[in-house]
Amino acid sequence: MRINKYLASCGVGARRKCDELIQSGAVKINGQLAKLGDEVNENDEVTVNNRVVKIIENHYYFALNKPKGCVTTLKDDRGRLTVIDVFNKAYNLAFGKNGEIPKVFPVGRLDYNTTGLLLLTNDGILANSLMHPTRKVEKTYKAVVYPKLSQFDINKLQKGVIIDNEKTLPAKLKVIKDIGNKQVVEITITQGRNRQVRKMIESVGKKVDELQRIAIGNLKLNNLKSGQIKVLTKNQAYSIL
Repeated sequence: MRINKYLASCGVGARRKCDELIQSGAVKINGQLAKLGDEVNENDEVTVNNRVVKIIENHYYFALNKPKGCVTTLKDDRGRLTVIDVFNKAYNLAFGKNGEIPKVFPVGRLDYNTTGLLLLTNDGILANSLMHPTRKVEKTYKAVVYPKLSQFDINKLQKGVIIDNEKTLPAKLKVIKDIGNKQVVEITITQGRNRQVRKMIESVGKKVDELQRIAIGNLKLNNLKSGQIKVLTKNQAYSIL
């Protein structure tokens, strides 16, 4: 098995994250620095930052309604609240403080002030599949935009706009309602570029007041409250693909 797939199977993260760890020199195979493309067999000892890792037999899948004001990362060097902090608190509230909290990581990112649906798991194979650009997994957001989008703006966003010197893929967009000079819209994209929805709206001269992810594929946020988690089955998690 290739080293990045092995690490993903150990719950270290999606393969992109695993590749970064390998390139940084954090991964060793039998005490020797690992290289991209190295193969691993069942008799090898693999370490990440000098900690032995092994393939995980039990996978966990959770949906989290990410609140505003936390970062989508495992740790933050600036001391900010992370989604793992939120997850741990929610897990203790749901299941009590006596059990061991599963070690999971977020799949993809939501920026600091964006709320909504986030998948957390220790299944690196699923994470890699969901984040791989060829999958084109749909992600749907509800945005409060101001001032209102014109039909010209909507047509432009649907066809793709230039952000960060690269055109976005076509998007789906529909207006839900008007609130004064603001507008509530739903926008569905199939990419995961940095702050993509906000930048797309800004590219047509408008701003985003609030942004919430309400669906990943066929997995919906529904009535999951802010800061709460929901346990998913493996079939529910893999049905997103």
